[in-house]
Amino acid sequence: MPLRNFQSQSNLEKPRATADTNAIIAVLLFIFGLSLLGSRFVGSPGVTIQLPKAEHQSLQATSGVLHLGINNMVIFDGKRVKIDHLEPVVRRFLRRQPSKNVTILILADAWAPLQSVVAVFDILKKSGCAQIQIACEAPEPLRI
Repeated sequence: MPLRNFQSQSNLEKPRATADTNAIIAVLLFIFGLSLLGSRFVGSPGVTIQLPKAEHQSLQATSGVLHLGINNMVIFDGKRVKIDHLEPVVRRFLRRQPSKNVTILILADAWAPLQSVVAVFDILKKSGCAQIQIACEAPEPLRI
């Protein structure tokens, strides 16, 4: 077996200048994946439909706020009112409003009796209130 001279330049092979096909395929798949993530096809599949226009008026903002608490405590329009005298106060409030479609929000705390809430509903209805909204506050958690 003949010995070769490893330091001879003539015995060394030149490296091939070819591209690595695995790296090219990986880069192309990465670009393809990014293009799919950015497209609307993947982001919002489905069919576009035309919904009919609503002919109803939009919701109005609340015109008045009535706070209802424990022991029939009522605060309406920033003033404390007895529940027996609430109807004339609400009528005066409704007369001052420029619109006939007045919405009154009832804020009832957790300790307001249901009977008082129903009584306030009836008073507002008799007074001529067009819409009533109700919101309740959750009671404080008991700490033991």
